[in-house]
Amino acid sequence: GTSWIPLRQLDAAGLGSAWATTASFMLPLVLILPWAAVRARRIAAGGWPLAAAGLFMALSVALYAEGLLRGSIARVILLFYLTPVWSTLMGRFMLGEPITGLRIATIVLGLTGLAVIVGVEHGVPLPRSAAEWMGLIAGVTWGLAMVYVRRTERMAAFDRVFAQFVFVAPLFLALALIPGGRSLAAPDWAGIAGAAGWLITFGVVWMLPVIWLTVYGGSRLDPGKVAILLMFEIIAGLTSAAILTDEPFGLRELIGAALIMAAGGVEIFAKTPARSREPGRSAR
Repeated sequence: GTSWIPLRQLDAAGLGSAWATTASFMLPLVLILPWAAVRARRIAAGGWPLAAAGLFMALSVALYAEGLLRGSIARVILLFYLTPVWSTLMGRFMLGEPITGLRIATIVLGLTGLAVIVGVEHGVPLPRSAAEWMGLIAGVTWGLAMVYVRRTERMAAFDRVFAQFVFVAPLFLALALIPGGRSLAAPDWAGIAGAAGWLITFGVVWMLPVIWLTVYGGSRLDPGKVAILLMFEIIAGLTSAAILTDEPFGLRELIGAALIMAAGGVEIFAKTPARSREPGRSAR
């Protein structure tokens, strides 16, 4: 939820160039490459499902990061967390999961939150800026990534993390070049040298452990617990943005946040096995 802080520091250090932030996305790949070389055969055995999981995770991370750089932090985070809506629909059409009453409630609450945030006074409630579209599509692609992560559940967490970092830097660079972003001009090297601490901190403290722990924990905890833990990102992101920036956060965003978090809460119950909700019993 606080990843926007180093991202914006790096963006400011690059003075309009995409290279500084792209380098921070490349650093984790460089660090884990020797281990990946040792595991090359196992990674190759993952085939196209592993490549798809890595590609969609990377696209989601890149879209989310670029959206945070371009637009309102609160809105991008909230639009990203419409993921339960897309996960429900993908689970139905790609995995054959049933659409229950709880899942319908997830979709209704999530889409109502979307309508509140982007507004219905100007017609169809769709995102109205590139940053908002990036936040929304990031949530869709994360849902797709989780579909393929489930198809690679026999793979080690490291293999999926490596697949993600193979794609994320070039995808972010491509998104940064969309009009309204950054350029390929040579960066201000003096400024980047001064921000080296942010570059290393983002790559080593934010990106690598966060992605690794998300994949590792997500493969070992039940979906309900994962959803609860990840929803703390909304709280951390909105709180940090409200304290550290002057971006507007009013009643519209507050109501939208409540609806989207409610959608996530309903999704928790929709995914938690029935036996784990019975009194005196716990899911194994």
